[in-house]
Amino acid sequence: MKRNGLYVVGLTGNIATGKSVVAAMLAELGAEVIDADALAHDVMKAGTPTWQRVVDEFGPDILQPDGEIDRASLGARVFADAEALSRLEAIVHPVVIAESVRLLQDLGKEASSTSDLAGIKVAVLEAIKLIESGMHRRCDELWVVTCPREQQVKRLVDTRGLSVAAAELRIDAQPPQAAKVARADMVIDNSGDLEQTRAQVVREWERIVQPSRQRNVRVGELSSGGNMSSWRKFVDEHPFLTMWAVLAVGMVAIFGVTSRDVDLLPSQRLFMAVACVGVAGLCTWIISWE
Repeated sequence: MKRNGLYVVGLTGNIATGKSVVAAMLAELGAEVIDADALAHDVMKAGTPTWQRVVDEFGPDILQPDGEIDRASLGARVFADAEALSRLEAIVHPVVIAESVRLLQDLGKEASSTSDLAGIKVAVLEAIKLIESGMHRRCDELWVVTCPREQQVKRLVDTRGLSVAAAELRIDAQPPQAAKVARADMVIDNSGDLEQTRAQVVREWERIVQPSRQRNVRVGELSSGGNMSSWRKFVDEHPFLTMWAVLAVGMVAIFGVTSRDVDLLPSQRLFMAVACVGVAGLCTWIISWE
Protein backbone atom coordinates (compact mmCIF):
# COMPACT_ATOMS: atom_id res chain seq x y z
CA MET A 1 0.00 0.00 0.00
CA LYS A 2 2.50 2.65 1.22
CA ARG A 3 0.77 5.51 -0.52
CA ASN A 4 1.06 9.15 0.47
CA GLY A 5 3.49 8.35 3.26
CA LEU A 6 1.27 5.72 4.95
CA TYR A 7 2.82 2.32 5.67
CA VAL A 8 0.38 -0.36 6.81
CA VAL A 9 1.44 -3.28 9.01
CA GLY A 10 -1.05 -6.12 9.23
CA LEU A 11 -0.96 -7.71 12.69
CA THR A 12 -2.57 -11.06 13.36
CA GLY A 13 -2.23 -14.29 15.32
CA ASN A 14 -4.47 -16.83 16.94
CA ILE A 15 -6.39 -16.27 20.15
CA ALA A 16 -4.31 -15.42 23.25
CA THR A 17 -1.00 -15.26 21.39
CA GLY A 18 -0.51 -11.62 22.37
CA LYS A 19 -1.58 -9.50 19.38
CA SER A 20 -2.89 -6.76 21.63
CA VAL A 21 0.38 -6.68 23.58
CA VAL A 22 2.35 -6.19 20.38
CA ALA A 23 -0.14 -3.60 19.11
CA ALA A 24 0.23 -1.62 22.35
CA MET A 25 4.02 -1.64 21.95
CA LEU A 26 3.70 -0.35 18.39
CA ALA A 27 1.32 2.36 19.57
CA GLU A 28 3.90 3.46 22.14
CA LEU A 29 6.46 3.74 19.33
CA GLY A 30 4.14 6.02 17.34
CA ALA A 31 1.95 3.77 15.20
CA GLU A 32 -1.75 4.39 14.65
CA VAL A 33 -3.50 1.14 15.64
CA ILE A 34 -6.81 0.03 14.15
CA ASP A 35 -8.16 -2.74 16.38
CA ALA A 36 -10.69 -4.88 14.53
CA ASP A 37 -11.93 -6.46 17.76
CA ALA A 38 -12.62 -3.02 19.22
CA LEU A 39 -14.43 -2.09 16.01
CA ALA A 40 -16.53 -5.24 16.34
CA HIS A 41 -17.52 -4.08 19.86
CA ASP A 42 -18.53 -0.70 18.46
CA VAL A 43 -20.60 -1.98 15.53
CA MET A 44 -22.43 -4.42 17.83
CA LYS A 45 -23.48 -1.82 20.40
CA ALA A 46 -27.14 -1.74 21.33
CA GLY A 47 -29.33 -0.08 18.75
CA THR A 48 -26.93 -0.36 15.80
CA PRO A 49 -28.00 -2.17 12.60
CA THR A 50 -25.40 -4.89 13.24
CA TRP A 51 -26.68 -5.38 16.79
CA GLN A 52 -30.19 -5.83 15.42
CA ARG A 53 -29.06 -8.41 12.87
CA VAL A 54 -27.16 -10.40 15.53
CA VAL A 55 -30.16 -10.38 17.86
CA ASP A 56 -32.46 -11.44 15.02
CA GLU A 57 -30.08 -14.29 14.18
CA PHE A 58 -29.34 -15.60 17.67
CA GLY A 59 -32.33 -14.50 19.72
CA PRO A 60 -32.91 -12.02 22.56
CA ASP A 61 -31.53 -14.43 25.16
CA ILE A 62 -27.99 -13.27 24.23
CA LEU A 63 -28.78 -9.81 25.63
CA GLN A 64 -27.79 -8.42 29.01
CA PRO A 65 -30.31 -6.48 31.13
CA ASP A 66 -28.99 -3.20 29.69
CA GLY A 67 -29.69 -4.38 26.15
CA GLU A 68 -26.08 -4.93 25.18
CA ILE A 69 -25.01 -8.28 23.73
CA ASP A 70 -23.53 -10.64 26.29
CA ARG A 71 -20.33 -11.41 24.42
CA ALA A 72 -19.35 -14.21 26.77
CA SER A 73 -22.67 -15.96 26.25
CA LEU A 74 -22.58 -15.42 22.49
CA GLY A 75 -18.97 -16.57 22.33
CA ALA A 76 -19.70 -19.76 24.24
CA ARG A 77 -22.45 -20.55 21.75
CA VAL A 78 -20.63 -19.86 18.50
CA PHE A 79 -17.30 -21.40 19.46
CA ALA A 80 -19.12 -24.65 20.17
CA ASP A 81 -20.84 -24.55 16.78
CA ALA A 82 -18.79 -23.88 13.65
CA GLU A 83 -21.89 -23.13 11.60
CA ALA A 84 -23.10 -20.56 14.14
CA LEU A 85 -19.64 -18.96 14.17
CA SER A 86 -19.78 -18.63 10.38
CA ARG A 87 -23.20 -16.96 10.59
CA LEU A 88 -21.94 -14.46 13.16
CA GLU A 89 -18.85 -13.66 11.11
CA ALA A 90 -20.96 -13.17 7.99
CA ILE A 91 -22.90 -10.46 9.84
CA VAL A 92 -20.07 -8.69 11.66
CA HIS A 93 -17.00 -9.01 9.45
CA PRO A 94 -18.19 -6.99 6.42
CA VAL A 95 -19.09 -4.06 8.66
CA VAL A 96 -15.75 -4.22 10.48
CA ILE A 97 -13.86 -4.43 7.17
CA ALA A 98 -15.71 -1.41 5.79
CA GLU A 99 -14.93 0.62 8.92
CA SER A 100 -11.27 -0.47 8.82
CA VAL A 101 -10.99 0.64 5.21
CA ARG A 102 -12.54 4.01 6.07
CA LEU A 103 -10.07 4.55 8.91
CA LEU A 104 -7.12 3.59 6.69
CA GLN A 105 -8.30 6.05 4.06
CA ASP A 106 -8.55 8.79 6.68
CA LEU A 107 -5.01 8.03 7.88
CA GLY A 108 -3.80 8.05 4.29
CA LYS A 109 -5.28 11.51 3.72
CA GLU A 110 -3.70 12.74 6.94
CA ALA A 111 -0.30 11.33 5.95
CA SER A 112 -0.48 12.88 2.47
CA SER A 113 -1.09 16.32 3.97
CA THR A 114 2.04 16.25 6.13
CA SER A 115 5.46 17.47 5.03
CA ASP A 116 8.02 15.02 3.67
CA LEU A 117 10.15 15.98 6.66
CA ALA A 118 7.66 14.15 8.86
CA GLY A 119 8.57 10.84 7.23
CA ILE A 120 6.17 7.96 6.85
CA LYS A 121 3.18 7.33 9.07
CA VAL A 122 2.80 3.73 10.25
CA ALA A 123 -0.69 2.27 10.65
CA VAL A 124 -1.26 -1.12 12.28
CA LEU A 125 -4.31 -3.14 11.31
CA GLU A 126 -4.85 -5.69 14.07
CA ALA A 127 -7.32 -8.48 13.39
CA ILE A 128 -7.54 -12.17 14.26
CA LYS A 129 -9.18 -12.85 10.87
CA LEU A 130 -6.91 -10.54 8.91
CA ILE A 131 -5.86 -13.20 6.41
CA GLU A 132 -9.20 -15.00 6.23
CA SER A 133 -11.01 -11.73 5.48
CA GLY A 134 -8.53 -10.74 2.78
CA MET A 135 -7.61 -7.53 4.61
CA HIS A 136 -3.93 -8.55 4.60
CA ARG A 137 -3.89 -7.53 0.93
CA ARG A 138 -4.28 -3.92 2.01
CA CYS A 139 -1.10 -4.14 4.10
CA ASP A 140 2.52 -3.53 3.16
CA GLU A 141 3.68 -6.37 5.36
CA LEU A 142 2.13 -9.04 7.57
CA TRP A 143 3.19 -9.73 11.16
CA VAL A 144 2.08 -12.90 12.93
CA VAL A 145 2.32 -13.21 16.71
CA THR A 146 2.87 -16.73 18.04
CA CYS A 147 3.28 -18.65 21.28
CA PRO A 148 2.93 -22.34 22.28
CA ARG A 149 -0.54 -23.82 22.67
CA GLU A 150 -0.09 -24.38 26.40
CA GLN A 151 0.55 -20.66 26.86
CA GLN A 152 -2.61 -19.84 24.90
CA VAL A 153 -4.62 -22.12 27.20
CA LYS A 154 -3.06 -20.64 30.34
CA ARG A 155 -3.69 -17.06 29.23
CA LEU A 156 -7.33 -17.78 28.41
CA VAL A 157 -7.83 -19.44 31.79
CA ASP A 158 -6.00 -16.70 33.71
CA THR A 159 -7.28 -13.60 31.91
CA ARG A 160 -10.76 -14.62 30.75
CA GLY A 161 -11.74 -17.06 33.43
CA LEU A 162 -12.38 -19.90 30.99
CA SER A 163 -12.05 -23.54 31.89
CA VAL A 164 -9.27 -25.49 30.22
CA ALA A 165 -11.85 -27.28 28.07
CA ALA A 166 -13.46 -24.01 26.98
CA ALA A 167 -10.06 -22.52 26.22
CA GLU A 168 -9.07 -25.50 24.10
CA LEU A 169 -12.41 -25.34 22.30
CA ARG A 170 -11.74 -21.74 21.24
CA ILE A 171 -8.20 -22.51 20.16
CA ASP A 172 -9.32 -25.51 18.11
CA ALA A 173 -12.02 -23.44 16.39
CA GLN A 174 -9.28 -21.47 14.63
CA PRO A 175 -6.90 -22.47 11.83
CA PRO A 176 -3.51 -23.71 13.10
CA GLN A 177 -0.88 -21.09 13.83
CA ALA A 178 1.37 -22.63 11.18
CA ALA A 179 -1.07 -21.56 8.47
CA LYS A 180 -0.66 -17.91 9.47
CA VAL A 181 3.10 -18.20 9.95
CA ALA A 182 3.42 -19.52 6.39
CA ARG A 183 1.96 -16.23 5.10
CA ALA A 184 3.93 -13.95 7.43
CA ASP A 185 6.57 -11.42 6.45
CA MET A 186 7.56 -11.20 10.11
CA VAL A 187 6.93 -13.57 13.02
CA ILE A 188 6.91 -12.16 16.56
CA ASP A 189 7.61 -14.87 19.13
CA ASN A 190 5.63 -13.95 22.24
CA SER A 191 6.55 -17.02 24.26
CA GLY A 192 9.11 -15.20 26.42
CA ASP A 193 8.84 -12.22 28.75
CA LEU A 194 7.66 -8.79 27.70
CA GLU A 195 11.15 -7.41 27.22
CA GLN A 196 12.02 -10.17 24.78
CA THR A 197 8.88 -9.40 22.80
CA ARG A 198 9.55 -5.66 22.97
CA ALA A 199 13.07 -6.16 21.60
CA GLN A 200 11.65 -7.87 18.52
CA VAL A 201 9.03 -5.18 18.02
CA VAL A 202 11.51 -2.31 18.37
CA ARG A 203 13.93 -3.99 15.94
CA GLU A 204 11.26 -4.32 13.26
CA TRP A 205 9.93 -0.82 13.93
CA GLU A 206 13.40 0.62 13.35
CA ARG A 207 13.66 -1.37 10.12
CA ILE A 208 10.49 0.31 8.86
CA VAL A 209 11.12 3.90 9.97
CA GLN A 210 14.93 4.14 9.75
CA PRO A 211 15.19 4.80 5.98
CA SER A 212 12.80 7.73 6.29
CA ARG A 213 14.55 9.00 9.41
CA GLN A 214 17.96 8.91 7.73
CA ARG A 215 16.57 10.83 4.75
CA ASN A 216 15.12 13.47 7.05
CA VAL A 217 18.39 13.84 8.97
CA ARG A 218 20.21 14.53 5.71
CA VAL A 219 17.63 17.13 4.73
CA GLY A 220 17.88 18.72 8.16
CA GLU A 221 21.65 18.90 8.02
CA LEU A 222 21.68 20.63 4.65
CA SER A 223 18.98 23.13 5.66
CA SER A 224 20.57 24.05 8.98
CA GLY A 225 23.94 25.07 7.52
CA GLY A 226 25.58 24.71 10.93
CA ASN A 227 26.47 21.04 10.90
CA MET A 228 30.12 20.52 10.09
CA SER A 229 29.59 17.00 8.78
CA SER A 230 27.11 18.28 6.18
CA TRP A 231 29.60 20.94 5.04
CA ARG A 232 32.33 18.30 4.78
CA LYS A 233 30.03 16.10 2.72
CA PHE A 234 29.19 19.04 0.44
CA VAL A 235 32.88 19.79 -0.10
CA ASP A 236 33.59 16.13 -0.88
CA GLU A 237 30.75 15.96 -3.41
CA HIS A 238 31.42 19.38 -5.05
CA PRO A 239 35.18 20.06 -4.87
CA PHE A 240 35.41 22.44 -7.84
CA LEU A 241 32.35 24.45 -6.84
CA THR A 242 33.89 24.82 -3.40
CA MET A 243 37.21 25.89 -4.94
CA TRP A 244 35.43 28.49 -7.08
CA ALA A 245 33.63 29.91 -4.05
CA VAL A 246 36.82 30.11 -1.99
CA LEU A 247 38.79 31.75 -4.82
CA ALA A 248 35.98 34.20 -5.53
CA VAL A 249 35.64 35.26 -1.91
CA GLY A 250 39.42 35.60 -1.60
CA MET A 251 39.79 37.68 -4.76
CA VAL A 252 36.89 39.98 -3.87
CA ALA A 253 38.35 40.45 -0.39
CA ILE A 254 41.79 41.29 -1.81
CA PHE A 255 40.25 43.75 -4.25
CA GLY A 256 38.27 45.36 -1.44
CA VAL A 257 41.35 45.82 0.75
CA THR A 258 43.68 47.06 -2.00
CA SER A 259 41.18 49.49 -3.51
CA ARG A 260 39.76 51.06 -0.39
CA ASP A 261 41.79 54.24 -0.91
CA VAL A 262 40.97 54.40 -4.61
CA ASP A 263 38.16 56.74 -5.64
CA LEU A 264 35.76 54.41 -7.50
CA LEU A 265 32.08 54.69 -8.16
CA PRO A 266 29.82 52.02 -6.58
CA SER A 267 29.03 50.68 -10.05
CA GLN A 268 32.74 50.33 -10.76
CA ARG A 269 33.33 48.44 -7.51
CA LEU A 270 30.41 46.15 -8.33
CA PHE A 271 31.81 45.50 -11.81
CA MET A 272 35.23 44.61 -10.39
CA ALA A 273 33.68 42.29 -7.80
CA VAL A 274 31.76 40.46 -10.53
CA ALA A 275 34.95 40.30 -12.60
CA CYS A 276 36.76 38.70 -9.65
CA VAL A 277 34.07 36.03 -9.42
CA GLY A 278 34.40 35.40 -13.15
CA VAL A 279 38.20 35.11 -12.99
CA ALA A 280 37.89 32.72 -10.04
CA GLY A 281 35.52 30.57 -12.11
CA LEU A 282 37.95 30.60 -15.05
CA CYS A 283 40.83 29.54 -12.80
CA THR A 284 38.75 26.71 -11.35
CA TRP A 285 37.78 25.54 -14.84
CA ILE A 286 41.44 25.48 -15.94
CA ILE A 287 42.43 23.53 -12.82
CA SER A 288 39.65 21.02 -13.43
CA TRP A 289 41.14 20.05 -16.81
CA GLU A 290 43.42 17.62 -15.04
